[in-house]
Amino acid sequence: MNEITAAFVGGLFDQSGIAAWSRPVLFGTAGDAVRGYLPEQMHCCFVQDEREQALAGADSLPLDAGGRFAALGALTAQAHVLVLAAPFVLAEGDALTRLLDMHCDTGYGVSVLADTQQGYDAEGQPVPGDAPCLAAVFTGETLRQALDSGADTLDGLIAAAVDAGAQKGVAMTAEIVEICDGSTAFIALRALIDRVNFALIEQGVQIFDPANTYIAPDAQIAPGATILPGCHIRPGCTVGAGAVFGPITVLDKAVIGAGTKVDSSQVYESTVGSGTTVGPFAYIRPQCVVGDGCRIGDFVELKKSTIGDGTKVSHLTYVGDAQVGERVNFGCGTVVVNYDGYHKHQTVIGDDCFIGCNTNLVSPVKLGDRAFTAAGTTVTHDVPAGALSVARVRQTDLAGWNDRRRAQHEKKDSE
Repeated sequence: MNEITAAFVGGLFDQSGIAAWSRPVLFGTAGDAVRGYLPEQMHCCFVQDEREQALAGADSLPLDAGGRFAALGALTAQAHVLVLAAPFVLAEGDALTRLLDMHCDTGYGVSVLADTQQGYDAEGQPVPGDAPCLAAVFTGETLRQALDSGADTLDGLIAAAVDAGAQKGVAMTAEIVEICDGSTAFIALRALIDRVNFALIEQGVQIFDPANTYIAPDAQIAPGATILPGCHIRPGCTVGAGAVFGPITVLDKAVIGAGTKVDSSQVYESTVGSGTTVGPFAYIRPQCVVGDGCRIGDFVELKKSTIGDGTKVSHLTYVGDAQVGERVNFGCGTVVVNYDGYHKHQTVIGDDCFIGCNTNLVSPVKLGDRAFTAAGTTVTHDVPAGALSVARVRQTDLAGWNDRRRAQHEKKDSE
């Protein structure tokens, strides 16, 4: 594979001026989808119109004014060139790899990928159908000869190569969906969703509603996981066995441990341990690490914080820029006050602490192991291990005050 260069040929625009390779398709562009079918180490280049965005993971090669494929002349010194004439999604994700393997093993001058065939030739080779070819791999010399013919479609280059004496091979695959406008991008999206989701189902992942579950092709989901409707599992996610997600949950570059439940919540660029529950309606922002056996409950927000094993942050709480120990209990309405208007500050909470309801922890502050804050306390200084912190005004009751107030208002209303 190191001797093969992949060339994505741009210059494709629909009537609205949107570039085909930039069309959104399942958490990425159409170009990203095709790049994902190729080995990571493969050298790629993008024959790019000046109106097009660069393609991630590919070197840019300016589109030649002489035609869409003319710039490929700069690649003919390569041993082999995989030419991708338009973006597409594949029903079989390994189709391009099989095409490349066949080409290298057989020594064909040109090899094409097709999803329909008219029959077989005298040598038993498949004869492709009439659909335009979207992917073909050439030897460098064969590509040079084809370009010298002046052909400027991939089918034209293939025909020119055969006319020049190259032997052609055909690799068959299931459906190939070309992406050229909004409608075909949607069809491709549905095809990609089906391929990803049903492959996971066959591996033992339970997906309740495949049509309404969106999973990136690179997501790693262990057998035994359960995904409820409306979930978005974006690129870079890893999910352990027995985890349960949804409904309506978003994971983005998240690592989720075995047996963890994430209910109607969002987790971004963070790690959640095993046997933990998250949600409903929790928001875990980037750079968080949540331990095993934790509870991150409803309307809880975490930001750039570490939460120790067995800690419970049950509801209506914000924890930001904090290092929290094990088996800590947060009462409702707790706020880690990490921002002074200019800088963010750290809060450190030891093991086995109890944070009473409506506590404000004004950073920077440290609570030792087993510290206890009374409900309604605003902590501005460090709390020693095992201590109770009380910081609130002593209660005062004014007998009859509200009865007198109500009587005055009722008298005014009656006048």
